[in-house]
Amino acid sequence: MKKLFLVGALALFAAVNAQTKFGVNAGMLSGFAKAKTPMSTETSNSTGFYAGFFADIAAGNNFRIQPALNFASIDNANALQIPVMVKYYAAPKFNLQFGPQFTFDLDENPIPDYYNTLNFGLALGTAYEFTDKLFVEARYSFQLNDHLKNAPSGYSVKANYLNLGLGYKF
Repeated sequence: MKKLFLVGALALFAAVNAQTKFGVNAGMLSGFAKAKTPMSTETSNSTGFYAGFFADIAAGNNFRIQPALNFASIDNANALQIPVMVKYYAAPKFNLQFGPQFTFDLDENPIPDYYNTLNFGLALGTAYEFTDKLFVEARYSFQLNDHLKNAPSGYSVKANYLNLGLGYKF
């Protein structure tokens, strides 16, 4: 399944038209995890980094689509983030973003029967473009599925992510 999504993301990058710009982005990544049991709720926060590539595709007046492939690392846990953001330009240099974000855990799973390595979220964000090439971005994603699969009722683990970084368009 991981390979299918990765191939799909790469095919999307290759199939874009001439109004597409490509670029790189990187920055700070904060993770916010919440584990629930019938008896308690535990939370934790960690900080790491992300870095990756993106395509910026024209999609009509004031709209663009930006799929990305980011390597993410927090506390020695590694993942691929694949956000597919729809960008609405509220002003010439300022955009609002929303869209799905897929997260694939890259680390060895010690209990594969109870742990989802593919997670799906909804991401909201914004960006400001200093120039035609340089921009700053902020995105928060809410995990919609559960990290646990086949878990007893009342048990769940979810992680939300905050990406803050810089991007450069070629």
